[in-house]
Order: sequence, then structure tokens, then C-alpha cells
Amino acid sequence: MMKTTMKRLAMFALSACVAAGGAVSSFAAAPASDRWTAEILGVQTNECEGTQYAELAVRFASSGGAVYDYAICGECGDVNGEGCLAELDDVTGNFSNLVVCQGRLDNGERVMTVSSITSGNSAMQRNTASVMLPAEDVAGYDLYLVGEGGAETKLEVTGDEKWAHFDAYLGGGVALIRMVER
Repeated sequence: MMKTTMKRLAMFALSACVAAGGAVSSFAAAPASDRWTAEILGVQTNECEGTQYAELAVRFASSGGAVYDYAICGECGDVNGEGCLAELDDVTGNFSNLVVCQGRLDNGERVMTVSSITSGNSAMQRNTASVMLPAEDVAGYDLYLVGEGGAETKLEVTGDEKWAHFDAYLGGGVALIRMVER
């Protein structure tokens, strides 16, 4: 009887360890976007075209202490001076010269930028861009606008199976949007 009870206790303890290990493993396998925060450090003139307010200085920090600093151009999609984000086709909005770029950074984060370049060689500031693009460009993602101090606001995306619509505030000249896989 004592042997049977001890075996049962050992099996129970083992199953508890396996369950706890599974929970730890599933936490460790969380999507990259659950482990990173983004903070806009400033807006600057981009290097590619010399456009004022068209480039963001952004810091991504992980809960594990890793830090990545990026210069993200909202006009051409360059990240730290190299092509990274692709300009999306078939984008329309309430401003002419609306530019939307998206892609994946080297830290694994998927991002999108929205900017509107004026004829005066400057990005529009403190305006809200009403963006319409093919639904496939954002399918499967929730969109989070990164604001001052790293605050994030979930964007409401509306539309149908062909088109998606959302509004993005162009505070400093370029909106940075984190794309979090659903």
C-alpha cells in the first residue's frame, strides 16, 4: 500500500512539473511583439531626400534588456540607411503624397509607417491621415499606433474583404504603427 501511494504521489508531482514546464514553454514562445516596447525618441530630416520631419528615431526595448535604436524613414522605408520597409501600392487617403511603408525590423517586429510629404519638402505634422489600402496588407494583424513616451493606441480598422481603412495621427510627421499578429 505504501509503495502504491508513493508511486501515485511521484506521478502527481511529475505531471505538475510537466504542466508547469508547458506553461513556461508557452510563455517563452510568445510572439516577438509581446516582448518589445517602442518609444519614439524624435523626428528628424531624412538622409534620402532631405525632407524635414520624415524620419523617426525609435528605440525598441525587450523585457530581457535588449535595446535596438532605429532611424526609420517614412518617405522611402529605409531603416538605419538601408532598404527595409517596402512602400505599399494602391494606398489612398485624405492627403496627396500619402506614403505607407511596411516590413519587418531585424529584431523581428513588423511595423508600418504613414506619412504625407508636402510640396515644401516637409512631412505634414499634427494631422490625421485617413488611410485606405488593400485589406490583404493588414490581414491577420492588429495595428497599434506608437505615441509619445511609448504609449500605444489600438487602431480601429474597418472595411470589407477588399479594402481596409484606419486613421493615423501624424504627430511629428510620421506615424509608426506596430503590427501585432492575431
